[in-house]
Amino acid sequence: MSVVKEPVSFGRMTKGEISDLIVPEVFIKDIHFSTPEHMMIMIRVTGPDSNKLKLYFEDSEDEIFQINTLMSENDEKISDNFILTDSYIDDGPSLSVDIDSEPETVRVILDFLRK
Repeated sequence: MSVVKEPVSFGRMTKGEISDLIVPEVFIKDIHFSTPEHMMIMIRVTGPDSNKLKLYFEDSEDEIFQINTLMSENDEKISDNFILTDSYIDDGPSLSVDIDSEPETVRVILDFLRK
């Protein structure tokens, strides 16, 4: 299980413009390489920014992402283009009128192949 030393930045072309998303390292639960070409990222965001994560990756399979971060395990810099091959997005507890409701949470698992 690997963690990162700095936020993970994602960038992709959307309608001719670069669309960026920066995910602080506290929300990155794991980055795993099964091969040098295949990377899986697990992210969990709780609170008001959780919807941003969901909207950014929703319907984005087969798109190319520029991903940048620094792994804490061996100070390996990740800075490359990856194709999102598969994604799993799970919305957490929904908003309700209950006083003790849990904060909104989004869990995302992303499978990438190095381009």
